Amino acid sequence: MQGIGVPDNVLFAQGGTMKPSLKPLTSRLYKAWLRSRLDNYNRSLEHIAAQRENDFHAERMLHRAVSNTRSKLQSL
Repeated sequence: MQGIGVPDNVLFAQGGTMKPSLKPLTSRLYKAWLRSRLDNYNRSLEHIAAQRENDFHAERMLHRAVSNTRSKLQSL
């Protein structure tokens, strides 16, 4: 027998008594854990992308410095 206003996936009948089902709880916990991992992975990817961007700018600055130094050396 189902309780009034209680969804089928929350309670199930067993021998005429109502017991809460653990499946929705474990499912919600698992989904929350997966979302947490996904957020962690996304933050890591953003960090790596920012690091690459910083590396790109640093490399550009070094190339400019090398080019300027090389041209000064050749002008002497």
